[in-house]
Amino acid sequence: MAQPELSEDNLDIILEKMYVKKSWDFRRYRKSSLRRCIERRLASYRLHCKDYIEFLDVQPLEFNNLFNQLTIKVSEFFRDTDVFNQIEQYVIPEVIVKPKTDGNNSLRIWSIGCARGEEAYSIAILLSKIMRSSTQHALEDLKVKIFATDIDDASVDIARKGIYCEESLKNVDLFQLGQFFKPSENYYQVSPQIRNLVTFGVHDIVSNIHLSHMDIICCRNLLIYFEKDLQEKVFEKFWYSLNSGGYIILGRSEVVPSIFRDRFRDIFRKEKIYQKI
Repeated sequence: MAQPELSEDNLDIILEKMYVKKSWDFRRYRKSSLRRCIERRLASYRLHCKDYIEFLDVQPLEFNNLFNQLTIKVSEFFRDTDVFNQIEQYVIPEVIVKPKTDGNNSLRIWSIGCARGEEAYSIAILLSKIMRSSTQHALEDLKVKIFATDIDDASVDIARKGIYCEESLKNVDLFQLGQFFKPSENYYQVSPQIRNLVTFGVHDIVSNIHLSHMDIICCRNLLIYFEKDLQEKVFEKFWYSLNSGGYIILGRSEVVPSIFRDRFRDIFRKEKIYQKI
């Protein structure tokens, strides 16, 4: 017999349990997405809503399984290549020059919701390429720091190791593969020179304080899972985190919330790249 749909009340009970038991706060995430994920768990166990709630009480490991279901991790190197083309050709050259004109030798980038690290390493590869080919010798003294954070500690552990299957590298050309990766059987490991540019950490953008003095923020395909009020709350953190003139890169289906649109200019509307005014 088909399982009944998850009611609003039962959904709220499950989300509250996750917050109380594990401090994972999904209570202001988009309910339609959460409902679909949890209903898949119900179907896999063939449990009704109330039975599943009781199951959570007697099987605490199910919280981890549910967490993995709710935190969707779909990524690959240079995902949406046209976006990374604009980052390479426009955004990075702009922010590399700006610290020098400000008398500041640091360049700070934040990849939020980094999952297993492909996005952060992709940016590190582009930076390495640009700085190697640059005729500006002063760039050798530029202090580059890429911060990559995610709510999921297991994904962050994978990202730190930097080991990936061939499928996630399908957008990496042969030159980059030979220069920035070391092959090992059916896997490739990111070279130390690239891994050393990235600092990974567990961080919840919803409940934790934001990082500061960022020149670029990448937060792609995370806001779509938030309710409108949570999007605005998180975007306020982005605003304070970014330096004046800094860039934020969103996902294909995401836009700057309306209350912040006078504080950002569209740089590449199609690729969802914006600059703080």
